[in-house]
Amino acid sequence: MCLQFAKRGYNITMQFDGQQSDEKVLTVITPHITRFIFSLATVSIVFLFIMVIMFSIASFIPLIATPVKTIATLISLSVLAIAIWWLWKTQTSDKTYITDRRIIRFDVVTPFFTNKRALFWNEVLKVKAYANNMMLRLMKIGILQIEPVAAEQESIIISDIYYHEDLANYIDKIIFAFKNKPEEINSMKPFVPLPKGKRG
Repeated sequence: MCLQFAKRGYNITMQFDGQQSDEKVLTVITPHITRFIFSLATVSIVFLFIMVIMFSIASFIPLIATPVKTIATLISLSVLAIAIWWLWKTQTSDKTYITDRRIIRFDVVTPFFTNKRALFWNEVLKVKAYANNMMLRLMKIGILQIEPVAAEQESIIISDIYYHEDLANYIDKIIFAFKNKPEEINSMKPFVPLPKGKRG
């Protein structure tokens, strides 16, 4: 089953692997673009640093300086391209689905393996929202931690979430409705990461 709805002029279809029959997707959480930007900046700085070192080493050996520089450049550019591809793949593939039955996270670990972690709403104890530093908090980007009732189960941790505190409140409403008024879950609107008053 998949959910289609029009939001701010867009027709969105949401579907995920292992979705149960008649399971309704309420919201899809994806990492904020700043994760990709910061990671790309870090990788680029490392790339430039390595290039400076390689060119400096090559300059001490004039006879082979040109081929060393050429080989170093080709290898470094190849590694940079792979790194950028991987950063973008994880940025676009890491997703967490909030449904009327559970929260399920897909975390891309390697190009060939995706880690899947799920908690049904009756297994959830509470939700925490926090930011790693003041800058991210001002940008309204933070982390969600969904803690299970059973101690032996692992928490679901989702990082780089825009409007993380508002999303935590949204999940709290789902948990309350699931335990007290389950019929209200189907009428809940998707969470939209925009300022209040602009989500309608």
